[in-house]
Amino acid sequence: MSTITKLDVQITLFDAPLGAVVTGFDASQPIAPEIILQFKQALCDRQILIFKNQQLTNEQFLNFFK
Repeated sequence: MSTITKLDVQITLFDAPLGAVVTGFDASQPIAPEIILQFKQALCDRQILIFKNQQLTNEQFLNFFK
């Protein structure tokens, strides 16, 4: 199992005050601490993050949002 790094993830902002789309990210994999900080900052700045095409079990979903 590989850890997702900052080089893999891209956050694309909408042409609006709110929202961004996260790509290059698999929520079922371990996440590097710098990615968690990047998500927290983007969430603080944009209030909405969209993670498209995620195939998670219930357990993976809960672990991701802890």
